[in-house]
Amino acid sequence: MIAFLSDPQSPAFPFRTSLLCAALMAALSPLAVQGQGQPAPAQVDKVIVTASPFADQDELQAVQPGVVVGKEALLRDRAASLGDTLTMQAGVQSSSFGPGASRPIIRGLDGPRVKTAENGVGTMDVGTISPDHAVTAETLGARQIEILRGPATLLYGSGAIGGLVNVVTDRIPQSHSDGLRLLSDARVSSAERTRDLGAQLRDSVGSIAFTGEYSDRRTSDYQTARYGTLSNSATATRNASVGASYILNNGFVGIGVNRFQSAYGIPSPDAVSINMKRDRAELLGELNDVIGLERIRFSAANNHYQHAELEPTGAVGTVFRNKSSSARFDLQTRPIAGWRTVLGANFEQGKFSAVGEETIVPQTDTKSQALFAVTERHLGPGRVEIGVRSENVRHTPGTNAALPERNFSLASGSIAYQYLLTSSSAITAGFSHAERAPAIEELYSKGAHIATLTYDLGNAQLAKERSQNFDLSYKLQSHAWSARASVYSNTIKNFIYGASVDQNHDGVADRVNAAGEMVTGAELLKREFKNVNARLNGAELSLAYTPTQGIGFTSMADTVRGSIACIECGNLPRMSPSRIGGKLTWRSGGWYADGGALHVFKQDRIAAFETATPGYTRIDASLRYRWAYSTNRNADFYLLGKNLSNRDMRVHTSFLKDFAPLPGRSVFVGVAATY
Repeated sequence: MIAFLSDPQSPAFPFRTSLLCAALMAALSPLAVQGQGQPAPAQVDKVIVTASPFADQDELQAVQPGVVVGKEALLRDRAASLGDTLTMQAGVQSSSFGPGASRPIIRGLDGPRVKTAENGVGTMDVGTISPDHAVTAETLGARQIEILRGPATLLYGSGAIGGLVNVVTDRIPQSHSDGLRLLSDARVSSAERTRDLGAQLRDSVGSIAFTGEYSDRRTSDYQTARYGTLSNSATATRNASVGASYILNNGFVGIGVNRFQSAYGIPSPDAVSINMKRDRAELLGELNDVIGLERIRFSAANNHYQHAELEPTGAVGTVFRNKSSSARFDLQTRPIAGWRTVLGANFEQGKFSAVGEETIVPQTDTKSQALFAVTERHLGPGRVEIGVRSENVRHTPGTNAALPERNFSLASGSIAYQYLLTSSSAITAGFSHAERAPAIEELYSKGAHIATLTYDLGNAQLAKERSQNFDLSYKLQSHAWSARASVYSNTIKNFIYGASVDQNHDGVADRVNAAGEMVTGAELLKREFKNVNARLNGAELSLAYTPTQGIGFTSMADTVRGSIACIECGNLPRMSPSRIGGKLTWRSGGWYADGGALHVFKQDRIAAFETATPGYTRIDASLRYRWAYSTNRNADFYLLGKNLSNRDMRVHTSFLKDFAPLPGRSVFVGVAATY
């Protein structure tokens, strides 16, 4: 197990250089062992990263630091929200705003800096407006989830300046089914009293392939380790979709429709609940070897999103709506003078509105248009990849808001060189310049935000963010060995964040009432959005040996330090704490078992008026048996144990850390089957 430990004497980099070197040597060690002629297990299948710009690019070939979370990991780690599902991945943590609304945090960045997408098209919900708004991406039927760490702005826009989470589904089939297939998954649990049920049906008739999906997930108010039942933490989610594609010899063209519904509580003192639904129609297509090109990809989606925030009495407080559409097109050329190039365009528009008691962001129309290009070629013992993107974002508030329209011209670019050590390992150095337009909540907010217990004041004059990111990474994917190690430095000019206010200069953050007045007993923290210069430095490591039979192991560690780049300005708020974890695995025949621990360090590098959060150690284990009852037909019976030591776990990145600890000890029993 490799660890990165905090060094309180180092203000810029939160880990010791000697331990980083040790981690990289450990990651390289499998390569040295294989070079000594040791027998290797069977070769693992290549995992394609669909969010990559180039066709058939796997995890090793992609220059963007990232990881693909496959079916096996999703079976083990799946939770009610996207953020909680991915929190065991190196470099990824969760906003932990209750089990129904937790978003992924990548390298200390979240909200409007981390884009969530389904099959490469943005989810187009209002998850970035507030942490109590859920991401409308269902993980129950996902084939895989792709995480791009660091700026992914070249392909996915300024909303991905911190990273991308792409949920890959078979909602629109891309190939023929092997006959009539039914995939199902069901589970129950103790602490959350989970009742999950999901099913997917696939079939083909002639050139047409069909897919239908349905899932229903319900949890009750969950049990904590020390404080009994956490009230208003129940969730109920339903997801249904149908899709069909015309399958060609050189690609496919398909359409799909989806309805996602979720009702969940916010475990805060005000006990607000949210009732949400989203209707989505999609077009997806890919053609290979056509009109002299290697590949043409196109996609479009139309979203109708709505959610109502309910008071404890059941009365509707505020109704949020977002009507959005997106279109994307890219083509990949054949090599010209050794250069292989992807050219593309991306268009998005949305109409946001909120009506009710908590209308703190006015009705706003947002439009963006972008052109991008990424090119690569082999150069020496490796290859170089260069990309550019030009984007325009315009926010137009409603005429009765008396707020200015803002228009932002954004330019982003990157260059990376990947040095191939062997056919299965590489070192990549990359530099990117990325720009982000302020989000509408950062520009135009004004009023009490009960869910986060804050009184937010936007700033319509905010400047665009400009990020300079350097990343050095090592990758290994060889037989049963895999390793990922990265160090990065991200300097952001005009970083936007909600700063606590001390208007009366008494050394304590101001608390105000719903009218913004400082009165005795007021509970809302007053925040003002502003531009500062910030720096985020960090590192992450994952190392695994997973043989097809016998004993293996996996381990991970990550750390990030976020600070405001001026004298005595201190740290950014709610930064991800450092972590280290590992587990042993065992496989024999149809049996699989694992057991391990994740230690989250105390977070005491805190912003002004913020409180420290104690660390904890979480112990998990699982047992699974695969019954193969026919060719390509099997059933997985599994038993999962989470937080088996029943620790009180507080998440520093959460606005609700003082009110809502994570669930206590919980046992899951389930079965996933293919018929």
